[in-house]
Amino acid sequence: MTGTLAGMPFGQERGGRQAAGRAISLRTPLATRRPEAPPPAPPGDRPALRLAVSRGTLGIELDAPFALGPLEVTALSLALRNLRFPVDLSGGVARFRHRRGALAELAVEAGAAELSAWAAPRLRGLLGESSPEVTLAPFDEGVMAGVSLGATALAFDVLVAPIDGDLRLIPERARGIGLSAPPHALAMRALAAACAPFGKAVGGAIVLAGAAAQIGRHLLPAAGARAPDAAGVRWEAPLLSETSRRLRLSASRDAAPPALADRALRALELAELAGAADDAAHAGDLEAARHLYLGVLERAPRHPEASQRLAWIDAVVGDRPEGALGTIVDAMPAAFAGALGGALLAAVGDRDGALVAYSRGAQSEPYGPLAALTWLAAARLAPALDLRLDALDQAVTRAPALAAARWARLEARLDLADLRGARADAEHLEAAARGAEARHGVWRAAAAAFLARGHVAEASALFERALRYAPDDAVAVTGLARSLRAAGQGRRAVDLFARAVALATRAGTTAHDASVELARGLAEIAGDRPAAIARVRAVPPGVASSCEARFLEGRWRAELGDLAGAALAFGRLRDAVELAAPPDPDGVAAMLVEAAEIEERERDDAHAAQRSLGLALRLRPRDGRIAATFRRVAGRVAGAARAAVAPPVPEPAKARTDVPPPLVEEVEELHEPEEADAPHEAHDERRVQELTDRLRADPHDHAGAMELAGALERLGRDLDLLALLSARMEEGDDDERREVAPLRRHALLRLAREARGAGRDSEGELYEMMAAADGE
Repeated sequence: MTGTLAGMPFGQERGGRQAAGRAISLRTPLATRRPEAPPPAPPGDRPALRLAVSRGTLGIELDAPFALGPLEVTALSLALRNLRFPVDLSGGVARFRHRRGALAELAVEAGAAELSAWAAPRLRGLLGESSPEVTLAPFDEGVMAGVSLGATALAFDVLVAPIDGDLRLIPERARGIGLSAPPHALAMRALAAACAPFGKAVGGAIVLAGAAAQIGRHLLPAAGARAPDAAGVRWEAPLLSETSRRLRLSASRDAAPPALADRALRALELAELAGAADDAAHAGDLEAARHLYLGVLERAPRHPEASQRLAWIDAVVGDRPEGALGTIVDAMPAAFAGALGGALLAAVGDRDGALVAYSRGAQSEPYGPLAALTWLAAARLAPALDLRLDALDQAVTRAPALAAARWARLEARLDLADLRGARADAEHLEAAARGAEARHGVWRAAAAAFLARGHVAEASALFERALRYAPDDAVAVTGLARSLRAAGQGRRAVDLFARAVALATRAGTTAHDASVELARGLAEIAGDRPAAIARVRAVPPGVASSCEARFLEGRWRAELGDLAGAALAFGRLRDAVELAAPPDPDGVAAMLVEAAEIEERERDDAHAAQRSLGLALRLRPRDGRIAATFRRVAGRVAGAARAAVAPPVPEPAKARTDVPPPLVEEVEELHEPEEADAPHEAHDERRVQELTDRLRADPHDHAGAMELAGALERLGRDLDLLALLSARMEEGDDDERREVAPLRRHALLRLAREARGAGRDSEGELYEMMAAADGE
């Protein structure tokens, strides 16, 4: 709690000093300090008191329940001592308000709604900048607390353990998903923020010192009476009202010490063991907390709760999933550790185990948003679409208002072509949205999801529905135009693309994607390539559509015969890919492959084609077709370089013609006519020629190919060696590929070193990437 209760500050000493808790054992009550009495409340907010006589003693008691912050004081009685009888009672309570009574009995109740409303604004900043949604549910020993914000959720139990006049709030079983800090540390911070300034963190708990006295000091002066003497008042164990589901706490003078439940006793023992570690984690010193938790596990080996707190530090902050998983496994099976176990198993590559852990954790989680987010994590690991959809159904059931679950199920239903179900999820999202702007965003995103899967008619209808809320939104207009173009209404789509560009210009923003789409329409429908080139040329570098704009400019310039301009456009495309990773690697790789084809076919520029293919291979290193094309072009470049140094040797007269053309081309490039200086080099040169002829005669002569590879390696002809080994990799069986792969990798690494030594870093990086792919 923070601020005041019923508008009245409390928890201060006389003279304005703050009450300070002491770092002592949780089994020892904190010293009660007496704050300065606050001013009386306005008459309408005064509690009603009445005189009462019990066992021959005159007293004052509460006449009706009174709300004090999130609490409701349902009973309060004072005993007025040292009175001489007979007593004149004609003045009522007012006659005795100057006397200080002894607090005899006190009872307070707390409901979930009141506590949640009290806590929510005080937890702003715990999970994000906004105030989170807070859910509280009382149970026999305390309160279950749940805090969620977007894709982040935290849940923990708060055990109420009284000790004389103090109340200890002990968090335990803290768990969560999407957190940036260990959940137990966040639970401590949440409790401290909700109870400030009345509670203080002491040894892993929040202690409300002299809670009965504080309540009396704020309620009675508001009624015009003196603050009571609360010495000897002891709290009893909490009780849950089965009818109202409200937590009830009562205290009385000279009551027997409460008999705590087993769970509360275990929590107290852990607080004694791990109090210093909990305080360090609460303060943000996680390295010190980790060291202290290790000490706890030395004294209490395999303690489940302490093990999880240590593992959370390694998982969330230390990025040490293997160590965290080892800590968990020492205390329990990882599949029983809920979202923590699922995250750790997924991090080490055990997807099946992670799926089991997430599913078990979600099924047993009482807090709906956390259970739903855990089901979402399970859905991401599901190996089949039906299992994924089942997990998403569970997520929506547990938290129907969670937008992330609805969106994920909408996507899954679209993957199954369940258009009606996806539309229903979109309607639920619209119903949950507040305001025209939010509803517009829902329909625009839903329409984009439909369009991405080819449901163009439905996407058009949804984009039109989005435009009802925001008719001048350029993004929605662009989406509608794409839908219409996909449906075959190209001319209407061009008009809408032009309108989207105009709307963005009018609003002072940019719509580069719409400009590119408008250019496509001008070129493909109107046949106006010069105007289309002008549109894409205006797209600046560094935006998401700049790569596509550069590629289209190069393609259209080549179609117009402006080969020099096409070369400049493709060069800018390569520069853009070099400077930053494109948002659509597959799409940009396809553009680079087509650009290389145009450069080689129209301009006969093998060097530019090689660079474009190298960048495409960097974006898609496992694409066999790109790799094969790159090897062919690289071989052509290497052959041209050798031809510039020495003229080629004439083809032998009796060359075989029955060898398949692809292998003939690869093997013919292996011949190098340069004379060797040393005798063994001359022998290798002759042997290369002999083995080349032999391989032409029998392309399946693997032994001859391997001998040829050795000779080429000794001669340092790594490009020829790469061509030979690549051909064997493509045409050989599995055993031959296993033999050839390391030789090819070593050749690539040598080529990489040579390229980097010559200052061709991009070429060297490409060879290194190909070598890394061979090593996997």
